[in-house]
Amino acid sequence: MWYAHLSSFLGLGTTNMDGSNKPENAVDSDTKGEDVVIARQLTGELYCIGCNYDLRGLSIRSDCPECGIPVRATILGIVDPLADELVPLTKPKLTAIGLNAWSMGALVAVMMIWVLRIAEVMREYTSSSWTPRFIPWIGIVALVISMIGGVSMIRIHRKITRFEAIRAALAIALYAPMITVYTAIYSSQDFITPSPLLNPGASTLDRSIMRVLLFVFVAGVIWGLRPSAVGLAVRSVVVRTGRVDRQSLYAVLASLGIAAIGDLIQIFNEFVSVGFNDVLSIVSVVVISLGSVLFTVGMINICIDTIRLYPVLVRPGVGLHDIFETNQQKNRRTESL
Repeated sequence: MWYAHLSSFLGLGTTNMDGSNKPENAVDSDTKGEDVVIARQLTGELYCIGCNYDLRGLSIRSDCPECGIPVRATILGIVDPLADELVPLTKPKLTAIGLNAWSMGALVAVMMIWVLRIAEVMREYTSSSWTPRFIPWIGIVALVISMIGGVSMIRIHRKITRFEAIRAALAIALYAPMITVYTAIYSSQDFITPSPLLNPGASTLDRSIMRVLLFVFVAGVIWGLRPSAVGLAVRSVVVRTGRVDRQSLYAVLASLGIAAIGDLIQIFNEFVSVGFNDVLSIVSVVVISLGSVLFTVGMINICIDTIRLYPVLVRPGVGLHDIFETNQQKNRRTESL
């Protein structure tokens, strides 16, 4: 669809009924006085996709004088035909910084949990006695940064609906109980026993319930901020057209759900005596570990996506009317001279 729209604007045309390859918007030589809107030359900055040469002033049917790549190839590769239709961001740079702070802060909080688990394995299977009590506080600060970054996503532009703004605001509000539970688990509960995941002892039930609550809060944050995150992602033409994969927030939620199932198995195991409780405990740890790995990979991919989006958000995409001068515009410019 977007390719056809851009091709039509450029006058590239398609094969006609008579077999000719005459551009759709072309006019006969004897047609005079009509308002033709075929772009004749590049009037804005457009750098060659091959050698970065400035193509300003060239015809759309010419080639780059430096490397020979057709100008149309650069246009199809760089220009976003929907750039003129996207609502401008209220504060582009602040939104871009906030989006990255939101994703990276969350990733740091997740990575701090992995540091705690590595320390646990070292204590369990080696002679190490390392107990990094400062690590959870790094995660807590990272979550606060993530919350502050998320605030910039509540109303990214003036056409955000009231429902979407309220939904995003509720997601930010969920950070308060989420940080509280995160603190209770990883700054307090995890230091009651030497091995909180592999051998939690009497604290198994409390820890599993709190982890399920944490998953619920994280899911609420992702659900609330998803419309804003997707709205920012589609501003990249390479993402929108599928030329670069984008990490789905629903996939991240699914991986989070797998980890939650592991804790639910552990809760079930505490209330029901089925004769193979040890097996269920092992299954619980395996499922929690699998879901946690998938969730971490998903968060890493989201951070990569937000880094890619930064220049797109700070500097809006190149639109058709940013680089082309139509005959109508050329006539007005000529008449004003």
